[in-house]
Amino acid sequence: MNSGIIRIQKGYLLIEKAKDTIKSLYETQEIKFDKDQLSLMREKEELINNDINDVKNKVFEYEEEIQKIEKEIASIIKKSFNNQKRDPKKVLEIKSRKEDLEEKKSEFKREIMVLFLQMDALKEQMQNHKLMYNDMEKKLLQKMSKQNKIIVKYEDKITEMEKKIRKIRRDIDSKVLTLYDKKRQKNIIVMSKVTDGKCGQCGFKLSEELIEEASKKKIVECPSCARILYTEEDIEENID
Repeated sequence: MNSGIIRIQKGYLLIEKAKDTIKSLYETQEIKFDKDQLSLMREKEELINNDINDVKNKVFEYEEEIQKIEKEIASIIKKSFNNQKRDPKKVLEIKSRKEDLEEKKSEFKREIMVLFLQMDALKEQMQNHKLMYNDMEKKLLQKMSKQNKIIVKYEDKITEMEKKIRKIRRDIDSKVLTLYDKKRQKNIIVMSKVTDGKCGQCGFKLSEELIEEASKKKIVECPSCARILYTEEDIEENID
């Protein structure tokens, strides 16, 4: 049985292991936690922005009310001037109304001052929040950059391993290679080493006849898991 098959199986297994490592590096628990924290912080930023907009809208609403009051006061002053010599009672009513409006206007102005203080506090909160977010994002990017460097190394190893596998495949009998590729479509581990008279993968007890045929490098399959059996002791450990 062509020893090259064992070597390319070792190569494919190393590639799968490297891919699993890359996958785990892309999303470590620490990086996932940091990403989740940043997501929560973005939601918090949106809430603060909403609060700021609510305050702005309230200020705008009060300013509109003040404008309405000022127009009404101007109208009252005009009426007062026109009626001051004709109807003293009416003049008093107009004066009382004007005083009420002035007080209402003052209340709106006081409310606006309170809202401005709230807005200043919210803007300061937003500024501090953004500083925290930027600091956390910077640290996350540094972690991811470090991880990416490691990932690139594994990707380079995969590329190199694939080159070696292609080179080895050129020297393998086409029939053997076809059988191997067909089995590999179903299971990444195609080969199984005979260990203590058993299939190394499924533990099935093998007959002496099967073991002897495998030792003669014939293509024989495990009756249980259908993997190709081999007895070589050393060549599986290195693809080079």
